[in-house]
Amino acid sequence: MRRSFLCLVGLCGALAATSDAVPVQFTLTDQNARTHVVKYPRAKVSVLVVADQQGSTQIESWIAPIQARFGEQVEIAGIADLPGIPPMFHDLFRREFKKRVTYPVMLDWSGDVARSFGYNKKGAQLFVIGTDGRIALSKTGAATPQARAEIYRAIEQLQRKR
Repeated sequence: MRRSFLCLVGLCGALAATSDAVPVQFTLTDQNARTHVVKYPRAKVSVLVVADQQGSTQIESWIAPIQARFGEQVEIAGIADLPGIPPMFHDLFRREFKKRVTYPVMLDWSGDVARSFGYNKKGAQLFVIGTDGRIALSKTGAATPQARAEIYRAIEQLQRKR
């Protein structure tokens, strides 16, 4: 298995990533300036949604049904892929984002974390991640009933493995 190391300057040091696993650890801040450290292994199955501005309208159609079905049984997190925003506008963007989004969303100013997951910038991309950090399933775009059913099955299979 090929291992690569991605240095996220100013975010968290070195991330170890493999072709079938997410970064072992990453650190990002959200729109409320709270720091989030995400480390694997984790106690619960994770659902991570990565989106840029174009994909942001697709997020709720994924998250609300997953949250309704699984509640506290899964950890759900979001990352905003924001490499195109110049540093001088970060504070302004953070304030505007804070006004519009009430739940925490990690802000990836460099795009390095999103890239380390293989985010493809074609809309929202949802990753179902096992407690060991392996990506079990990835779906891109708007949520359809069929895609949500695949997500549910993947989560349920991972929960049975624990």
